[in-house]
This record gives sequence, structure tokens and C-alpha cells, in this order.
Amino acid sequence: MENADAAVTTAGREGWDAGPLLVLAAAVLWGTSGTAQALGPAGASPLLIAIVRVGLGGAVLLAAAAARGEFARPRRYLNPVFLVAGLAQAAFNFSYFTGLRMAGVAIGTMIAIGSVPIFSGLLGILFNREPAGIRWYGATAMAVVGVGLLFGGCGAVSVSALGVLFALLAGFSYSFFTFLSGRLVRSFTPDALISVSFVLATFMLVPFALSVPLDWVTTPSGGGLIAYMGLVSSALAYMLYGRGLRTVMISRVGTLTLAEPLTGSLLGVFLLREAVSATIVAGMILIFLAQVVIVAGSPGHGRR
Repeated sequence: MENADAAVTTAGREGWDAGPLLVLAAAVLWGTSGTAQALGPAGASPLLIAIVRVGLGGAVLLAAAAARGEFARPRRYLNPVFLVAGLAQAAFNFSYFTGLRMAGVAIGTMIAIGSVPIFSGLLGILFNREPAGIRWYGATAMAVVGVGLLFGGCGAVSVSALGVLFALLAGFSYSFFTFLSGRLVRSFTPDALISVSFVLATFMLVPFALSVPLDWVTTPSGGGLIAYMGLVSSALAYMLYGRGLRTVMISRVGTLTLAEPLTGSLLGVFLLREAVSATIVAGMILIFLAQVVIVAGSPGHGRR
């Protein structure tokens, strides 16, 4: 905590701090993933996209971490908890892209990412005995009402209720991964932790993709989608994020990462022309406001 404050203070004394822009750029890149999938080949499988994103992205991060000597003691990474973290990442990526394909990019992104603070709070309360406070309960109530409005508006614009459920599963899976990472990061560097989890998630997902059509992969748009997902929205985004965390306070990082669901939703509505009713817009606004309330009340300085 004190180190983070010192880093921010030092950065301020030395001149302009690029940290906030790096975190913001990472969040924007994450938010483009759903749109990239929607603009890809018609036969692109969400499962294969998930594999590419965690596999290629994890390989790049793994190589970068290894080059810095972060795997000098590889046996440390045989901890079984990494398997659970990998499973959480596998579940998140598959359910996230499936939810976005079924529910739409705008709605799916807002639900998946918007539910993360709520699920994270529940895990903290149940397992870490963290105090919730009236702010968290109020934000949770807003988010629940928002999701309810999204379900209520599904019939008006033909949004898949199953897609909404997949998006919620994505939110829980990512929250659980974050919960585990919060414990692992005490002993492992962020890049090493993320890369190992991504690689394990890839091995877990591959057996399920054996029957998935692969013909779209060899098309120009398919190759472009694979390159973008693995290199840009995964590897580059997490590299920017990690470097931004060196100087940005946690409370500010939480605010900056709200750009992810905002980016996804705006691209879904204005670029992909996804239909949304007034009820759905109201639900999305409530979920976004719930995130703002939780982040604004986060204690401490220094922090996806």
C-alpha cells in the first residue's frame, strides 16, 4: 500500500505519469473482444476463440516472464491451486464469448463485467470475512435490478436469456479467478501468475474443441481474428495493464477499468447496430452505476 503511494508520488515528481493511460488502454482493448468476435467469420466458434485468446496470449506472457527470469524455480508452480485458477480462466473465456454471441455484445459485456464487483464482494464476505457495508449492499441491489430489467427486456428485442446466464457465469468465473489471484500474488509476480493460468486453461479447453469446425481459421478474416484476440486483446492488453499498475493507485485502476464494459456496450450499439429497448438501456445504466458506486467506495490506494 505504502509502496504504491510512494510510486505514484515519485511519478508525479518526475513528471507526467503514463500509468493511467496504460490501464485505460488495456481496458479499452479488453472491451473490443466481443466486437472482434462479432466481426469475424460466421462460423467462428466461441470455444475456439477462447482457446486462442488464452493460449496465444498466455504463450506471449509466458515468454516475457521467462525472459525476465521469473521461472527460476519452476517447481513453485506445481501448486494445485494453479489448476483451479486455470479452470476459472477457461470457464470465464468460454462463457464470456458464448454469452456475447447469444445475448449480444452490448448486453453481454455489461452483464459479464458489470457483475464482477458483485461476485467478488460475495466471495470476499464469505471466505475472507470482509465487511460489506451499506455501499456494497446498495450497489448490489442496483445491479440485481439492472439484470432483472435486462431479462425483462429480452422479449422486446429477441435477446437470449440463456446468453444472459452465460454472461453471469463469466462474471462469476472471472471473480473467482481474481479471488484466487489475490492469494497467489503474494508469492508470484502478476505476469507469471497470469501466464501459467492461461496456459493451463488452454490445455483444459483443447479437448472440447476437437469437434469444432476449423475451416474458418484459414480464411483472411479468421486469421486476423486469431491474431487480434491472442496478441492484442490478450497479450498486449495485459502487458499494458501490468505496467500501468506500477504507478496507478488501486482505487483509480478500478475506475479506469470501467472503460471495458463501456467500450463493449458502445461498440455493440453504435458499430454493430444491436437493437436495445428502453428497458435494456435502463438495466445497463443501473449495472454501470453499481460498478461506479463500488469502485468509488473501495478503500485504499494502489489495485482486473
